[in-house]
Amino acid sequence: MYSMPIHVVPKPHSDKLRLINNLSAGRYSLNGMIRPESIKGAVLDGLPALGSELRKLRRDHPTEDLILWKSDVSQAYRRMPMSPYWQIFQVVTIDGQRHVDRCNTFGGRASLRIWLAFYCLLRRFVEWYLRYGMYIPRDQARLLRLWDDLGLAHDRPKQEHDLRLAWIGFEIDANSSYATLPENARLKLLAALDDFCGPSRGRRRTLAEFQSLAGYVNWALNVFPLLRPALSNLYHKIADKHERFATIHVNKAVRTELTWMAAHVRSLPGIRILSQSVWSPADLTPNSIHDEFALVDASGIGLGLYFPWHHLGFFCPTPDNIPTNGIFFPEALAICSAIHKLTAWRSIGRHIKRIAILSDNTNAVSIFQSLRADPAYNPILMSAVDVLLTNESEHRVDHIPGPGLTYISLLSPL
Repeated sequence: MYSMPIHVVPKPHSDKLRLINNLSAGRYSLNGMIRPESIKGAVLDGLPALGSELRKLRRDHPTEDLILWKSDVSQAYRRMPMSPYWQIFQVVTIDGQRHVDRCNTFGGRASLRIWLAFYCLLRRFVEWYLRYGMYIPRDQARLLRLWDDLGLAHDRPKQEHDLRLAWIGFEIDANSSYATLPENARLKLLAALDDFCGPSRGRRRTLAEFQSLAGYVNWALNVFPLLRPALSNLYHKIADKHERFATIHVNKAVRTELTWMAAHVRSLPGIRILSQSVWSPADLTPNSIHDEFALVDASGIGLGLYFPWHHLGFFCPTPDNIPTNGIFFPEALAICSAIHKLTAWRSIGRHIKRIAILSDNTNAVSIFQSLRADPAYNPILMSAVDVLLTNESEHRVDHIPGPGLTYISLLSPL
């Protein structure tokens, strides 16, 4: 049997207390007994999933108001019973007395996976819900009745529906299809970034603090998706580390990336358009003032860009002293160079809103699709993102198969 460390802390903006089960404390913590592969894939939906659903609904109902609704079951995780084989690890000691906690606990590595295994969501018109004495969206009413049948408690103030709702810390407007980061949340995020990078507490943080900031930044990426490169060196520093309270040096590379993110958070509007359509190179309009298309390639001797709509090509020698000896770095650099041409197009009166780039290097394509790269390649992504944000442009980078691209018809200096 195992006795869990427990604490009590006040809830923010409330006179109530919250019980904390510290399942990561100690050498033989409960979370340490759960293999990461056993819970892989259990993640909460973010704004991309919500945006996808809003786009589908808008296509099906172009003239109707879209009503957002959300429902919160009381103590959701705690409603899930645990296996008796696991219950013996969840012993709570109070005043010398042992109590077995038989329920799913908050803070457990597998808590979300257990809830998701149970949870399903039923979906448009309003219905009368007798218990609360009001009309609510039909799908929401069905969900609440299901919870009633299962004996799951819920409170009326947490069952919401409106054209605009607060959701996971963002303000969501269904009809305008945007998600906004409130100003107080922006200031709190900036304070967390400044505190982590600042010298006030020295240059070392615990693994737990690194992980906490990584989770916080990932939440903010819901409205700042292009800022994902800010986490490259942070994740690199904590890779293969498991002692949560061991300290790790916050090096210059980590501070540089987080400071880069903070600078953009201060200047960006903090709004993500959820209704933006998903597009590919095939959707672009040739010779449009708002669309651009490029083919890129690299070899041992140089980089090449070709803009086929203009029959215009560029070439330059491979830079000296690149971080790696492989072709991956110059291939990624060629993609970044094509994005930098957005500034040149704008100087002649074209505002490129969408740029599609084809490359035959799968690794280079992958880092621009995911905006995730090892530290050696991350400056390339950060440089490209700076241009995309300055020009308010979207990008798509796709793979083109083949032994290589032969396309330079007119060579000019990059």
